[in-house]
Amino acid sequence: MNLDEKILTEVKMLLLKKAWTQEKLAKEMSTRLKKKYSAKNLGNKLRLETIKYKEIKLIADILGYDLEFIERDKK
Repeated sequence: MNLDEKILTEVKMLLLKKAWTQEKLAKEMSTRLKKKYSAKNLGNKLRLETIKYKEIKLIADILGYDLEFIERDKK
């Protein structure tokens, strides 16, 4: 991932791959975290890049992905 890429773009690409809507994702996040999420609220967090790491990990889990830190090759 390029550092200039936006979180919103990354999440939207994952949603498209899984044929999910932002609304469906927000509902699943609400269920799992027992906290109210709306598509608008989630979209704003992604657009403004104010989303928490915990929420990004949850999104990845919901969509069937793992987040992993991979050390770059040192040259």
